[in-house]
Amino acid sequence: MRTALLGATGLVGRTMLALLETRAWVDEPPLLLSGARSAGTVMTFRGRAVTCTDAAASGIAGVEMALFSAGGAASRVYAPRFAQAGSWVIDNSSAWRMDPDVPLVVPEINAATLPRRPGIVANPNCSTIQVAAAVAPLQRAFGLKECHVVTLQSASGAGGRARQALAVELQACLPGLREGHASPDQTGTGAFPRRLALNVLPEIGAALPDGSFDEEAKVVRELRKILGLPQLAVTCTATRVPVWTGHAAAVRCVCGRAAPRDEAIAALRAAPGLVVADAAHGYATPLEADGADPVYVGRVRGEQGRPDVVLLWVVADNVRKGAALNAVQIADLLAARPRSV
Repeated sequence: MRTALLGATGLVGRTMLALLETRAWVDEPPLLLSGARSAGTVMTFRGRAVTCTDAAASGIAGVEMALFSAGGAASRVYAPRFAQAGSWVIDNSSAWRMDPDVPLVVPEINAATLPRRPGIVANPNCSTIQVAAAVAPLQRAFGLKECHVVTLQSASGAGGRARQALAVELQACLPGLREGHASPDQTGTGAFPRRLALNVLPEIGAALPDGSFDEEAKVVRELRKILGLPQLAVTCTATRVPVWTGHAAAVRCVCGRAAPRDEAIAALRAAPGLVVADAAHGYATPLEADGADPVYVGRVRGEQGRPDVVLLWVVADNVRKGAALNAVQIADLLAARPRSV
């Protein structure tokens, strides 16, 4: 199957390429596409050198599967072109997620929404994917009335340059730490709204009129779409934390009926793609999830006086399951279909 990868040189794009190396349905090196500045970059695929070409000047004839991770502006230009040429397009940007004609897919939850013929499929937001993966089994078992989320999102969620900016900020803080104090100076590299090193920022994305930020709005509307619950009561406070890779989330689910802890854990353990902590106080951290495929769920417990409430701690590698892996898993499902469909 001829494959293309737009945004191949970015953090997520490189991870997508590594995952495609392990897929038998990818029988030749993908067509690697980038912007003009990255054109000419040489990458490797199964030990072979592959050169990135400028997407604006590259032919797309014969491409059957295209994975995009180049931002919304590029996706709005190129996704329709690839789709019209007969390619499946799996887009990691926010450009198509809320389009009513485009499915927003987490394979373990709503693979049935994938269309029968080539077109655009949207990959959800990184923080939404892991929350949806943990909440969906509870929805199926008990029903779901409300979902309240606080995310703790790593620097890698803002891309490779943001991660390097965090490293620069941390280095700048070291002299003060050696002297036994943390500088109150909020000046950072400019990659974040304020200095992220030794700090927590409750601001991700553009400011919205209702007092929220765009990342929070994404979680609200995308979770509703993935779960098929357009009226679900959802709240989100999204924070950026000085972590290299991996997002965490504290989640409060109000179920449609009583959800005893043992039944909730059984429902979670039966769900594909989840690893549930064995001990009552068990949990995973972003550091432990770094480089791993599953979504980790721990601290599963109830709320005093509320038998319908389940509290969760959810962690995943946002570059893998939160982006690249989820997209490739969608491609796996599409590639398994008969070519004539």
